[in-house]
Amino acid sequence: MIDVAIARFDTHQALNRELAEATRKLSDRKLIDRAKGILMKSRGIDEDTAYAALRRLAMDRSQPLAKAAKDVVELAKLLL
Repeated sequence: MIDVAIARFDTHQALNRELAEATRKLSDRKLIDRAKGILMKSRGIDEDTAYAALRRLAMDRSQPLAKAAKDVVELAKLLL
């Protein structure tokens, strides 16, 4: 009985980790899309070019793409 409870607990914990990871990825994706939109509007560029610029920014700063996107969004808030 204890082994079954432990197994169910482990399964539940794994599902919670998967849910948290999926939620984080969705949040990052939304942030990246928002940053691309800001770049597209401010620079008059297409989506692929905006994504490339965002990736270049992230690589130049040695940071994750989501962090670079967050910086772009926060900077846009300051300027507007």
